[in-house]
Amino acid sequence: MAVNQQEQLITHKVTTIVSLVLSIYGNLRYLVGRSPFDSDSPFNVSNTPFSSNILVTLIYWGILYFLQIVFVSQIFIPAQELARARVELSQVVGWHFTIFNFAQFIWSMLFARRHFILSEIVLFINFFNILALYYSHKTYSIKPLSNWILIHLPTSALPLSWLFYAIFWNGAVMFHIHKFVGRVVCNVLIWDFLIVPSMFVLFYNDYGVGLSSSVLMFGLGLGQLFTKVFALQWIFAFIIASILLVLSLVAAVAGSYYVKQESTRVTDSEAAPLLSN
Repeated sequence: MAVNQQEQLITHKVTTIVSLVLSIYGNLRYLVGRSPFDSDSPFNVSNTPFSSNILVTLIYWGILYFLQIVFVSQIFIPAQELARARVELSQVVGWHFTIFNFAQFIWSMLFARRHFILSEIVLFINFFNILALYYSHKTYSIKPLSNWILIHLPTSALPLSWLFYAIFWNGAVMFHIHKFVGRVVCNVLIWDFLIVPSMFVLFYNDYGVGLSSSVLMFGLGLGQLFTKVFALQWIFAFIIASILLVLSLVAAVAGSYYVKQESTRVTDSEAAPLLSN
């Protein structure tokens, strides 16, 4: 039994590292799905109503990869008492993490090579993979805050926000949405990026999804501003980014206040019998 557990742990470590390396390679190799020297293509990925600013996108992935590297490093930390719970949590969510990075690598290749239907399918599969992680393991409820940052953000919150955005971007490219009518439809669809992340913030107090979605909408606003100045998409994107930012900050402050009050209540209840004596 101990040998099997050791073999499973080694397999988990190897696949986790390989998937992360492939994901980083794919995103850098294809600049997160961009084809910057292919502006004449009818599938020009930089000229859709959901095309974001490449710099913001790369910064987003830089932050995500930094957190993912820290997350992966936990697997190799000796199971000291303080680190034991974090390592166990990392191993529980690890396979979803591995699938996400493998799928991200596959998507980046398919998208950059214009296999847009297949790349959209991969995005949906990966999206449901992260949703399964989110609801089955409830990473949004991880405590304390340090564990929440090192586990929830790199495995659930940031990947979920990215996949939700990428589905719309990939779809816009797939359906050749570059003209007026398509842009009007996208002016309506963009409000999904306010509704869905707000639900995560309000129902689960997951301001991680709110903040990451706010960053992506800020990038979308910048991308649209430099693409179509006289349009509504970039205005809507900045409005959504601002609302999500404020909502997430309020949720973060309210959540920390609730945790502090709960901790104080527990401490007082434990001290009450001593005082009565």
